[in-house]
Amino acid sequence: MKKLFLIPLMLLATLMLTAACSEDEQLTDGQEQTTPEEDDGEEGNEGNNEEGGNVDGSNGRYLVLYCSRTGNTERMAQTIQSALDCDMMVVEPETPYEDDYNTMLDRAQAELDAIAQGNYPAITTSVESFDAYDIVFIGYPIWYSYIATPMQTFLHNHADLLAGKRIALFASSGSSGIGTSERDAATLVPDAVFEESLLLTSSTLGSMETRIPQWLESLGASREEPDAPDVTSLHSNIIVGKQTITATMEDNDAARDFLSRLPLEVTLEDYNNGTEKIFYPDPELSLDDTPRGCAPIAGDITIYEPWGNVAIFCRDWSESNSLIKIGHIDDDGINLLQGTESINVKFERQ
Repeated sequence: MKKLFLIPLMLLATLMLTAACSEDEQLTDGQEQTTPEEDDGEEGNEGNNEEGGNVDGSNGRYLVLYCSRTGNTERMAQTIQSALDCDMMVVEPETPYEDDYNTMLDRAQAELDAIAQGNYPAITTSVESFDAYDIVFIGYPIWYSYIATPMQTFLHNHADLLAGKRIALFASSGSSGIGTSERDAATLVPDAVFEESLLLTSSTLGSMETRIPQWLESLGASREEPDAPDVTSLHSNIIVGKQTITATMEDNDAARDFLSRLPLEVTLEDYNNGTEKIFYPDPELSLDDTPRGCAPIAGDITIYEPWGNVAIFCRDWSESNSLIKIGHIDDDGINLLQGTESINVKFERQ
């Protein structure tokens, strides 16, 4: 009798253990590795936070890119953006994820399986250039130990543009490490330069306000802009091929606006059979408090007000009230620009 009684007890214990393991797998490997109840009430509230979504900061040296579903990664992104006052952008799937947690988990697994076959799920986010940024911060939740699929798609789509850029990964998870996702990123963007990563788990999210500033400091990322060039100098270099000529700019608002945009690479197009070399600054230069009228001589750098183009005169020309002088090429440097062909040049501050 005792043996017969033990058999159903053993079967019952086995079933309970199996169910417990199954549930633990879901919680440990699931989306952002939390249950909705563990999300501090933030699930479904993304986009309602005034500090969330896309933000243009005044510090143009950094960009924070992130994807998030339950809000943990979004909170990390917002903390980084606030510390640096930089640009921030959210990476979003073309089809929003389901509210039902288990349905979302099934979809995430299916997308990860598809990525393994080279098929990336569609997203709505793209960036044309990363040239202005010193560091690009990439944030994501860890799904089944991997980078969340929308961010995998973003990195895959932008691999060429991110080549050579400094990338700092940050991630949230329940308990899993960041190593697998770091290898994901290195595979997706093989030519990027990866900095130290930051992982916050369910047990360390509470220390976000101290951990993130310490991490940013270790990366050398700060709210302060780098030292600006000498804005008082009115001198510039003009690089033509392997030769450099110089120019002295006028002390007016249009000339200072021009200097503030340097370095600047442009193609000077011929105009009026070798009389001028012109290009169109975008946006047009500010003409506030700038005297009008000029009788240009060879070497004068001017603005033609009706068209907004910069015109460098290669020979003397008649006076016009529509011309605004903003500088003059020194000595006989204008000789390098004479002729009727187009010329690629680079303007730099001295």
